[in-house]
Amino acid sequence: MSHKPTITVLTPEFYSYGALLIAGILQKQGYTVKLQKGFKKDVNTDIIFLSLQSTIHLLKYQQELRNIDAFKIVGGPVTLSPELIFRCLPVDLVVVGEGENTIYNILRVFEKKSILEKIEASILQGSDFKHLEGVAFKENDKIITTSSGSPASLDKHLSLVPADIASENIRGANVYLETHRGCPGNCGFCGVPCFFGRKVRSRPLEDILREVKHFLKKGAKKIAISGGTGSLYGSDKFKNVDEEAFVELLQGISNLTGPKNLTIPDIRVDLISDDILEAISKYSNGWVFFGIESGSDRILRHMKKGITVDQVREAVEMARKHNIKTAGSFIVAYPTEEEEDFQDTLDLADELMLDDYFISIAEPIPGTDLGDEVIDSSLEDNILFHESQKYKRHNLSLAEERALDLMMESYVFRSFPVPMTQNLLNNLIEEVRSQGDHIKSVTKLIKNSNK
Repeated sequence: MSHKPTITVLTPEFYSYGALLIAGILQKQGYTVKLQKGFKKDVNTDIIFLSLQSTIHLLKYQQELRNIDAFKIVGGPVTLSPELIFRCLPVDLVVVGEGENTIYNILRVFEKKSILEKIEASILQGSDFKHLEGVAFKENDKIITTSSGSPASLDKHLSLVPADIASENIRGANVYLETHRGCPGNCGFCGVPCFFGRKVRSRPLEDILREVKHFLKKGAKKIAISGGTGSLYGSDKFKNVDEEAFVELLQGISNLTGPKNLTIPDIRVDLISDDILEAISKYSNGWVFFGIESGSDRILRHMKKGITVDQVREAVEMARKHNIKTAGSFIVAYPTEEEEDFQDTLDLADELMLDDYFISIAEPIPGTDLGDEVIDSSLEDNILFHESQKYKRHNLSLAEERALDLMMESYVFRSFPVPMTQNLLNNLIEEVRSQGDHIKSVTKLIKNSNK
């Protein structure tokens, strides 16, 4: 093996920003790096970095990983539970949390051992990295996780952009560009504070704009900004939004992409203002995506969402005054949700008449409050495992029933209603069944991992 190993950074389904960032850092350090989307039969590389975004990946790609003959390292949001990764996947090492500093230290170990001991990557074991921070490995059937590494610096980023970036479509964007990390919110279903911490760390504006130019030069056209709650950019405290920094961010990116090619996803209803909404109207494609989640104040409190239904109504009304199209995300079948709570959600969705809706069944992420709650409760108490009487012939659960009902309502009670054809209904049934199967698998997986 040469002193610098060959590296493949692999993402299963789309080019995640984290994967592009890690690949760019490695390339800057002089490594030969290949970006790969999806699994191929022959992967000729010394080391493979796997960027996994969802817990379901731990079940979905087990066989593909067994077929890869390389030193396999996993990173991404799934690393909140290293034990779960080793239980499911044949990998050698897990990068726990932010990976920029850890990745470089891992490769230094490879280089040192290849020079001094003339060994191949395949001979190394996870325990060879036990002196590093921020890693987990398996030793004698025991999972060892080292101490947490320091938070990564967010300046001077320049991602490695794949040649086919223009064909990527992630909710309408070619890439979700990171502007900041961390969120001081308490949402029980969200992994962002668990993974990145509760302190907001914002990238320097000049670095963001430099990277936007880099993506555009490589063929990207449509860019979305990402970092959890968009308007927290530049802020140091929750509820203390730096409006000037956020507006300057939008204006700077929009001057490069054009307003129609900039998306501002995921904004909290309690972190907006007239100045923020006016900037979104002027500098972006004119959409906001509110995390509404539920029409029940009781469930919102249980989620620790930190908002009220009245604040949702006020935010939607404010957005419309600025001629902004509004989309809302809703979560059904959250633990303790009763029929009355779900009816409140249906009523609110109908009342708001949004321009678009995103509806999902509550998915437990290991390490979050929701994940812990699902682990501690029995399957018998989880309506995901209760048979629907209403849609019994479709073999749906009660959770899937609620998701389907809300989806159907969302097409009828929106700003521009969509006729409920048989074909659309069939697609919605398949969507909720797919969601349900996915989350059932994840639920059983995380519960079994804690036995």
